[in-house]
Amino acid sequence: MIWVWRIWRVFLGLIFLSAGWSKIDSPLALLADIYAYQIPVPDRLAEILSISLPWIEIGLGAALVFGIFPRLTTSGAIGLLGIYTLLTAQAWWRGLPIECGCMDFSGLHPALAILSTPVGAALRNLILLLVTSALAFLKFKPR
Repeated sequence: MIWVWRIWRVFLGLIFLSAGWSKIDSPLALLADIYAYQIPVPDRLAEILSISLPWIEIGLGAALVFGIFPRLTTSGAIGLLGIYTLLTAQAWWRGLPIECGCMDFSGLHPALAILSTPVGAALRNLILLLVTSALAFLKFKPR
C-alpha cells in the first residue's frame, strides 16, 4: 500500500508543479481566469491570488514529490483540489465559458482538450480529490 501512496504523491506533485509552472509567467491571464469564474472576490485578493497561486502550487508540488511534511502537504493538496472542484463545478453549472487556468493536455491528444472545459476540469479535479482523500485516509488514519 505504501508504494501506491508514494506513486500517487509524486504524480499529484508533478500535476501541481506543472499547473503552477504554466501560470507563473502570466499573472494577468490568471487574473482574467479568476474573474471569469464570476465569484465575488475583492479585486486586491484576486490580484494577490494571480501572483501567489502559481508559487503556492509549485511549492506544494515540490513538497509532495520530495515527501516533505506529508500530512501538511496532503492536506494542502486536498484543500486546493476541493476549492478547484467547487469553482469549476459552479462554472459548469452556471454555463460559464471558462478556461480552467491550468494545464492544456490537448497537445498530447486532441481528445484531452475536454479537460480544459468546465465539465472536464470539474470531473478531473473531483477524481484527483477523491483518490487523494481516500489514499490519505488509508495512509494517515489514526492507529
